[in-house]
Amino acid sequence: MKRIAWIDVLKFLGIVSIYFWHLGEGLGRSYEFILRYHVPLFFFISGCTEALQKQTSFVDYAKKKVKMVLVPFFFFAVISMFLVIIYEKCNIELIKLMLKQIVYGGLRNQIFAYSLWFLTCLFVMSILFQLIKCLKKRSLIFIAGIILYVFAARFMPYKPNMVPMIPYNADCALYYLVYYCTGYCVFPKLQEFLQKEGKKKSIVVAGTGVAGGIYAGFLFVGMDLLSVLEKIPVVRIMHPFVTAILLIWVNLVVALLLQKWRFLQKIGEETLYLCGSEFLIKTLAIGGLSFLGIGIDFTNPIIGMGYVLILLLLVHFLLVPVEKWMHNKIINFS
Repeated sequence: MKRIAWIDVLKFLGIVSIYFWHLGEGLGRSYEFILRYHVPLFFFISGCTEALQKQTSFVDYAKKKVKMVLVPFFFFAVISMFLVIIYEKCNIELIKLMLKQIVYGGLRNQIFAYSLWFLTCLFVMSILFQLIKCLKKRSLIFIAGIILYVFAARFMPYKPNMVPMIPYNADCALYYLVYYCTGYCVFPKLQEFLQKEGKKKSIVVAGTGVAGGIYAGFLFVGMDLLSVLEKIPVVRIMHPFVTAILLIWVNLVVALLLQKWRFLQKIGEETLYLCGSEFLIKTLAIGGLSFLGIGIDFTNPIIGMGYVLILLLLVHFLLVPVEKWMHNKIINFS
């Protein structure tokens, strides 16, 4: 599959937001702002790339997803578990707990290696989407995503996006599937539009980018220009979705501006490994800094962002080459 520069840069922006948000609530407004879009962004991208896939049988598709998504989950989970055992000198009860968390598919906010929930959720979501694709028409596929989102957000007695209860984050997948469907449905027209030349495209992208940026700026300081939606009972439930889509578009415009930067593309290509390595690199980094007696103020967004970028570079240059080699060995063996 031919790589698309703006998608890879969008992945880079997404993984930066993930690493940054996981620094904690001490980031204040930055934390609350990124919470609104960072997970939907990656599922939207996954839907876009799904639109590029060649048609294949359900069984072949499932096998591919097992190798490319589920195997990495177990690979990174086991490595992370051994790191915890070494660092914490765990007793047998804690080891059993970590194994149970892995077997259950790394439920979000309940697994020790916090980023890995995304992989199992993406796996379930991609398999479920293959069933929804039987609807054929993109309009029906989008409507199906909306229906599942409303069901998960409104009728489940708990918050499936934050505290999932079904193994492999299947309930969480129902909540976020709408972004996957949205990416899949809009990508063909979006890519066709972005490939055009001329002032019309530039004006539309610049105009919507500025408008989205203004909305994002007000939202960052605590002023939601779309808060009126929350006052209308019928559409109130769609407010988080609309907000996330607008912020995703802002990120997309930024990705278009940066798409010629090859190094950002390269980082974006490696988001699977960067996601899997987040717990590893942050644990090693904190341990190393503590050993040296160095503390970092994660309540300062500028310092936090610098820290995140350094971590991404360390993963890119030190961990990814080894992880790719090991992953390929496992895939070829299986």
